[in-house]
Amino acid sequence: MIQYLSQPEDYAEKEQLYLEVRRRETRVLTDEALMQLPEVKAPAELAREWRWRKRALERLDEYLQAHFGKQPTRMLDLGCGNGWMSNRLAAHANREVWAADLNETELLQGSRVFTRENLRFVYADVLQGVLPERHFDVIVLAASVQYFPDLQALVQALRKLLLEKGQIHVLDSHFYPDEAAQEAARQRTMDYYQKKGVPEMASYYHHHLWKEAQALGAVNLNEGLKAAILQRCGYWGPFPWMVWK
Repeated sequence: MIQYLSQPEDYAEKEQLYLEVRRRETRVLTDEALMQLPEVKAPAELAREWRWRKRALERLDEYLQAHFGKQPTRMLDLGCGNGWMSNRLAAHANREVWAADLNETELLQGSRVFTRENLRFVYADVLQGVLPERHFDVIVLAASVQYFPDLQALVQALRKLLLEKGQIHVLDSHFYPDEAAQEAARQRTMDYYQKKGVPEMASYYHHHLWKEAQALGAVNLNEGLKAAILQRCGYWGPFPWMVWK
């Protein structure tokens, strides 16, 4: 079941547009397919994307074990979608994982498929201040930061939720080097949703700059020669790993 901290009717339009795009992309999953994530074999492009997500999760998990060990750890998976990553993070019994999103359909599916005692599904708008302050050790946004229009407002809201020495991790999302690259990406997004027949969705998809994140104190863990080589050869996804501490 879901814990409702925000009202679904306030976000119904965005959810329906998002789900329509996912249907047209053939990304709506059965319960059986959801249980297998991040293992995806076909089509090839989708399988590559999920290999990247799997490796990002594995690296995050190694990082968390190195920095938090077996101590009790409260985590927020923000923009969790169907909760596949939340479920994997909650595989460690010392973690309490909150899976939060504004997509009621995917949350309902996730809460039906994944039933760990240390995993809860929450319908919540983080910008409304409905989540508990000073509660979480780690907040993760995986392939979801682009659905927030104002990066500064988001980071400020998330910092209020963190315990002392808490961390924010942003994975599997692009940050653009300058305004020209940002505008080119914005145009590609508009063209993509236009081709999918859901042009309205472009207004809900946002493009953030590197310098925005860095000005707010982010550090990119995907820097250095090793990262450059593994990203260039396609073993890692082409994304930064932004961390706020």
